[in-house]
Amino acid sequence: MKFNNYILTSSLSILAFAAHAQVKENAAARVEHSMISVDEQKSGVSHTTHPDAQWYPTAGLGLFIHWGLSSVKDLDASWPMITGWGLASIKLDSAEMARVIRERQYNINDSRPVLTPNEYWAMAKEFNPGNYDPDKWMKAAKAAGFTYAVLTTKHHEGFAMWPSKFGNFNTKNFMGGRDLVKPFIEACRKYRIKVGLYFSPPDWYFEKEYKSFRRPSPNNPDFPELDADLNPRTAKPDPEKLMRHKAAYAAMVRGQILELLTNYGKIDLLWFDGKAPIDDPTTVVTLEEIRKLQPGIVINPRMHGTGDFKTFERTPPSKDPGDIWAEFCNPWTGSWANSNTLPFRSNAFMLGQFVTMRSWGVNYLPSVGPKADGSLPEAVYQNMKVVADWMKTNGKAVKHVTQLPADEWSSVPATASDNLRFLFAIPAFKDKGMYEKDRLAAADTSLVFKTSSKPRSVLLLGSGKKLKYTYAGNQMVIDLPAALRSNLVDVVQVTF
Repeated sequence: MKFNNYILTSSLSILAFAAHAQVKENAAARVEHSMISVDEQKSGVSHTTHPDAQWYPTAGLGLFIHWGLSSVKDLDASWPMITGWGLASIKLDSAEMARVIRERQYNINDSRPVLTPNEYWAMAKEFNPGNYDPDKWMKAAKAAGFTYAVLTTKHHEGFAMWPSKFGNFNTKNFMGGRDLVKPFIEACRKYRIKVGLYFSPPDWYFEKEYKSFRRPSPNNPDFPELDADLNPRTAKPDPEKLMRHKAAYAAMVRGQILELLTNYGKIDLLWFDGKAPIDDPTTVVTLEEIRKLQPGIVINPRMHGTGDFKTFERTPPSKDPGDIWAEFCNPWTGSWANSNTLPFRSNAFMLGQFVTMRSWGVNYLPSVGPKADGSLPEAVYQNMKVVADWMKTNGKAVKHVTQLPADEWSSVPATASDNLRFLFAIPAFKDKGMYEKDRLAAADTSLVFKTSSKPRSVLLLGSGKKLKYTYAGNQMVIDLPAALRSNLVDVVQVTF
């Protein structure tokens, strides 16, 4: 990839979405990553050259599906069982600490509810997705232009969505051994969508006798660790018992990963999320073993410290990440898993992120979450329909495109395809805004495009109307009146 600078005009804050990311979300994400041993800054990227994997850099749009026990109560996945978030910003004296523990006010100064891990895991008894229909999911995803999909086969909560022979917290013990992974894979294949499986090596259920279920609190280093009932954990683990536990942990993680790689045919992408808390988690299943079983698979670096593509989460890259494969994932609502009760971010905002990522050759992976009964909320389909309609008109600007040639430059995100160039006019939002109520009214603006070739025509894809422009000194200035703008991202097509 090559680096393109973008001018930020007063009328179009093209890269303003980088400031839109909520500060609290970003801070929480950093802490979450540290708790599952993810460090993207130190991760290496060196992509496979296998021919079956070369779909990835031009995939464009993927669908992240976070689903599990949390859907029973419309919660985010796994993290509600971690408490003590508000304690990080304050310093407690001994008396106040005793009161917080006694009254279980672990989330002081924070709005998150206190849910014990045991209460969270009890939702497995209620999890009964009778309306699970991934065929309907993938049909809608295909129409909206999604080319790959990633399902959480097991999140940090530890509940495996298939009848695994390893561990005792999966559909083998619930729902009569029903397999929820297989129908998803079959639906992906039916609609020619690449199959992605998310798997969390951190397994908080398996680790429940040893894990502390509170956020680390540097301001209160003496605050006790909390057990699965959120009571202070005072006893130290027996070293021999802990050693046996780690060996069993490694065997369970290895066994489950190998099941996913051998039980379902070809898997296109493996999305790890963290490292198991054992001595050397990278040896549980090596990259070489994975590629021996699935030669054409694409793997992220969150388990092994190296992989085929770099993952940006919640906070998008602020510039072209360079000549690597990369992906940016972000919730479509404020939650990875709750698409049922939370409002959706503006599609103008989400499409703005998408086209900016495409201008750098980065894939975009927004997340939605099914309900407990296995159905996707109607709002998911409504928003997919908006994307589908936008794709019908503008899809050629983001599908099978490349970055601008090295001798061209645009003041806005742009892509190239043969003799065509596509310039993206992204709606502006209020500071840190990302919902429809935050979108600002369009204003007359000008797009600047430097090229040594004189254009043959310039038009707005949405309406097909020709746009006025000037061309002098290898520079175009294109007029884009507010009256021609839509409520979404507008695409200007330049033909040579």
